[in-house]
Amino acid sequence: DYIADAAKRLPFPEDTFEIIYASHILEHVPWYMAQDVLTEWVRVLAPNGHLEICVPDGVKICKAFVDAEVNGISPFENDPWYRLNEEKDPCKWASGRLFTWGDGTGDPSHPNWHRAVFSERYLRLLLGNAGLSNISRLDRAEIRGYDHGWINLGMKGTKKHA
Repeated sequence: DYIADAAKRLPFPEDTFEIIYASHILEHVPWYMAQDVLTEWVRVLAPNGHLEICVPDGVKICKAFVDAEVNGISPFENDPWYRLNEEKDPCKWASGRLFTWGDGTGDPSHPNWHRAVFSERYLRLLLGNAGLSNISRLDRAEIRGYDHGWINLGMKGTKKHA
């Protein structure tokens, strides 16, 4: 395991790692930097290496919010973040899921703010533009470490030969 600022050039030579697994990191990078960050991750990935990435599924979250607001359907009542919403308000839930709340004090410099939203289509596009092929969804059984549940969007791809 390595810890580094995901939004900056990584301190590794090209073609270093066979697997890069990034779980719920990319959404904390400003949306306009996502392509550059993925391109950098692929740079340090070895040929035929695999990038596995998980982010919140923006489509699922937005659909659940719209279903609750427009149709009175609340498919997210069992979501762990719903317990933090005493009013059981779908707008408050969606805001928490899409943006999070940093460290809870409102400090905008805290790294736990979401700064991007992703769909499967868009993440697939970014991964392809970064140089990956064989892009597909991760099965829930393939999730390493903590599984973020029903809002999780996991994708994987293989670095093309040089």
